[in-house]
Amino acid sequence: MSRAWLRRIGMKKFLKRAGLALIVVLIAIQFIPVNMTNPPERGDPPGPPEVQALLRRACFDCHSNETVWPWYSQIAPVPC
Repeated sequence: MSRAWLRRIGMKKFLKRAGLALIVVLIAIQFIPVNMTNPPERGDPPGPPEVQALLRRACFDCHSNETVWPWYSQIAPVPC
């Protein structure tokens, strides 16, 4: 047997074990609860109504206390 063949077999075993470990970790983190509540509203940012409308439409879903959580936000490690 050549050394390259032995190294390749060792690398395959390592990659299989690493992949299995990654799958186990991804399943395990599903059981860690995350607080996904919206605190009370603080008010609108100062600015003209056009800017406020743009911010509300483009940014408020993730960057405010008015977040609407999509279904995939319950799956770790997917962020908002």
